[in-house]
Amino acid sequence: MTPEHEQKLKEIFRVVLELRDGADVATVRRVTEAKWDSLAHTSIVAAVESEFGIGLESADMDRMTSFAATRLLLEEMGL
Repeated sequence: MTPEHEQKLKEIFRVVLELRDGADVATVRRVTEAKWDSLAHTSIVAAVESEFGIGLESADMDRMTSFAATRLLLEEMGL
């Protein structure tokens, strides 16, 4: 993943989950982030699809359980 793509992904997580600027986005996980509810998950999925010009399958969306997992998924997709 290019540094630019990683920055875009971090910004998506910061905005959707309302994280402070200094927050370590790389450690964000769905089970530990109180603001990551079903609506936030849908917003992250939609923002990722829009920002990166991709379509995600249901199985892909289910894999998006953390920033790291989402980053890995995008890397596997060639981003």
